[in-house]
Amino acid sequence: MADRIRIRLTAMLESIPLMNEISEFMPPEITFKMSESEGSFVGSEDAVALEKLSFTLKLRGDHGGLSVAFGKFLMRPGQLNVMERGKNTEGLIYVEEHSLYAIIKSVKKDAYKMGEKPSVTIEGTCKAYKMTDTGRVIHDINIDTGKTIIFGENLMGQAGIL
Repeated sequence: MADRIRIRLTAMLESIPLMNEISEFMPPEITFKMSESEGSFVGSEDAVALEKLSFTLKLRGDHGGLSVAFGKFLMRPGQLNVMERGKNTEGLIYVEEHSLYAIIKSVKKDAYKMGEKPSVTIEGTCKAYKMTDTGRVIHDINIDTGKTIIFGENLMGQAGIL
């Protein structure tokens, strides 16, 4: 398996393009809520739901235009798209796209340091999240519709729901 080399990390917050401002992006972690199964000699756990889909985005540079966009996210969901482009050690190009329909729950300015660009850390929770890797759907989760594709598997389809 070839290693990936990230060449470019970009984002679009509502209609504001972010090209060189992203210093860090932590996409939602897919974590299941577990429930203990009782009644047998050997204990086990069953997955009963997904944990909330939280993300973190750290930006540096001028935040004037971003501050206005943040206001839209505080009371209702807004769109954030993050794209990673690169190639692997075999020279094949890849594109990993994260589409988040989310509410921002905190905007925190980081410590002021002389000689460094100002930065801000944004945290939010997704109402919908879709991740594709070079055109292949990895995750497609929508809280309102119940769509739940995780690691390419349609969990609601397996249950006969969607």
